[in-house]
Amino acid sequence: MPSLPANQSRAKRMDRFMAFTISGGGMLIIGAVLAMLLFIMKEAVPLFLPALARSVGTFKAPPSGGAWLDESCKTVVLASRTEGLRALRFPEGTPLAVPTEGPSLPWRTFTAPNPKGEFLVIGADGRLSLARLAWSKPPGENDPAQWTLTPNWQSGVSFETAPDAILHFRILEGGGLGGESTLRLVARTQEGFVWAESPLDATTTIAWKPLPRDPALHPTAAAWSADGRNLFVGTQEGRLLDLDPEAGTLLSSADFGEPIQSLGFALGQSSLLVGGTHGKLGAYQRVRVNEVFQLQAFHDFPRLNGPVLGFQPSQRDKRFLAWTPNEAVVDHLTTERRLFSSQLDGPGLATLAPRGDLILHANDATGALSLWSLDAPHPQVSFGLLWGKTHYEGYEKSEYVWQSTGGTDDFEPKFSLVPLVFGTLKGTLYAMLFAFPLAVLGALYTSQFASPRLRNAIKPTVEIMAALPSVVLGFLAGLVMAPLLERMAVEVLIYPIAVFLLAMLITPFWGRLPQTFRNAFGNGREVLWMFPVLLAGVWLASLAGPWIERVMMGGSYRTWLQSAMGITYDQRNSVVVGFAMGFAVIPIIFTISEDALSSVPKSLTSASLACGASPWQTAWRVVLPTASPGIFSATMVGLGRAIGETMIVLMATGNTPIMDWSPFNGMRTLAANIAVEIPEAPLHGTLYRVLFLAAFLLFIFTFILNTVAELVRQRLRRRYESI
Repeated sequence: MPSLPANQSRAKRMDRFMAFTISGGGMLIIGAVLAMLLFIMKEAVPLFLPALARSVGTFKAPPSGGAWLDESCKTVVLASRTEGLRALRFPEGTPLAVPTEGPSLPWRTFTAPNPKGEFLVIGADGRLSLARLAWSKPPGENDPAQWTLTPNWQSGVSFETAPDAILHFRILEGGGLGGESTLRLVARTQEGFVWAESPLDATTTIAWKPLPRDPALHPTAAAWSADGRNLFVGTQEGRLLDLDPEAGTLLSSADFGEPIQSLGFALGQSSLLVGGTHGKLGAYQRVRVNEVFQLQAFHDFPRLNGPVLGFQPSQRDKRFLAWTPNEAVVDHLTTERRLFSSQLDGPGLATLAPRGDLILHANDATGALSLWSLDAPHPQVSFGLLWGKTHYEGYEKSEYVWQSTGGTDDFEPKFSLVPLVFGTLKGTLYAMLFAFPLAVLGALYTSQFASPRLRNAIKPTVEIMAALPSVVLGFLAGLVMAPLLERMAVEVLIYPIAVFLLAMLITPFWGRLPQTFRNAFGNGREVLWMFPVLLAGVWLASLAGPWIERVMMGGSYRTWLQSAMGITYDQRNSVVVGFAMGFAVIPIIFTISEDALSSVPKSLTSASLACGASPWQTAWRVVLPTASPGIFSATMVGLGRAIGETMIVLMATGNTPIMDWSPFNGMRTLAANIAVEIPEAPLHGTLYRVLFLAAFLLFIFTFILNTVAELVRQRLRRRYESI
């Protein structure tokens, strides 16, 4: 077999090399896209992983009436009526030094520490003492075994009648006369529930005051509100009462459904946790309804298998611990997720570490300390919260809300993605409403009616528009267009109407002009005659706009919109976004559509014209359907560009995540939200992963969009390829 010439052999080798290079490059691109998708998924998937809990073990300790973990979870504080305060290194059980001063033993009663480490003790002498737990350590010593528990005792208050138990207390900083701190407490005595108030540094005797109540109701639990002004009381009859003890009035009440056993608060002290004698668990809040505060049930949790003995909130998020004589659970307030559930080995006090990652139970009989670890890094996220309505603190009803940060540490994050998806669709819709007709009709005119000289000027000019950076368009939209539109909103809205009316008035006169004039100055150059019409429309709108606003809108269109239609006008709104983002999308749709329209075979247009159809009929009924696959592809590419646009939406809207189709309100899109939030998102935190989930949604949106577009394009192509 004769060998190939050297030049042909070299050409074949080059063909094989280029085929391998091109196919390899394509595979690398596909691999890179898949790698990015997998990375985004890897960062978002941990949001939906279940909480992991495991038993750390049981540790020996002297019997006590209560046990609490400190912030470091390396020490545990024990309280006993007979021995006072003790501290152990945890989990080794090594005793730590504790000063012996404090209330006289045996203690009659004591409370659990509040989030600040403050608790009350009534000693054998009947005097009340306030303790503030603190740890002291030698300089540079990080070994907890060398630390010393130093409770700062402040005492002096006594009682007319020593209470059987102190149910709850509040320290009001600067709330008394002269700005001194005051103490409010509610207690149980032989006569029933009573309350009292006293300055912290007083040495007087507290006079108990009875609670205002219906004689038919029997109180079983009580807790002060965060400001100490309201007292919440649960009753044996299942009623939850909101009392003003100073005025002696009942402000509001709610029916819990079963006898109330215990009351507590979640982080922030605004959500009241209520536990029943039969295991019912719920959360209530005070909301303003018709200028009056009322108690509202806004969360329900899975039922427990016994009377709920108490609550312990985390100091990091909205999770809280609830326990019965034989069960302990950890639930999250916002998502209502049960993060932890375990059986207990006997009655006793359960406590949750301040960070919410450890659960401790002290057995009353044996003193044994049982410990569980809890790994739930993202409890504030669930599928229902991301895509469903959620009832948040301070809201009257369930809503879709995005608000990732707040001004306080007890802020309740709100991660609903629905407002962001809605904003993405809204911004895309207004951009396409502006861009699609202008781009497609402009491409139709340029390809079918414009003269070659005019076509060669229009197409490069429009393509140059695509080179404008989106940040420049956003800058112009936010700082120039938005204020201008605010001043001239009425004129802008009536401008299209004015241009349309002027065009309808002028069109009949065009047909009466001499044919020679129309052939010389109109054929293929009709668009040039639109410039005077557009300028005349500006002049007419500038005259009619102020008159319409003054006569028909009472002098202010913003006031008229608010009073007549209930619409608030925001300076940076969807109209501004539609103009700016439409300006960025027009070149893409125009260029691809014009190429598709210009590719229609001349034989089709010539046959249509030969059959007597006008140029407009030919363009509308022959050229446009034939080029529809390309136009559809152009529209989908422009739609994908609008969905992923970031800087224009970021700079031209107020980035308010609201769900309102009004063109005079702003929105927040997925892409803009990622740009705004990612600098503030802690690495691997909940917000960080939710933003990756938003990025994954954008990826899926564009993938589905492009896939559907290709399927439709292929179908349209098969439909018209036989023409």
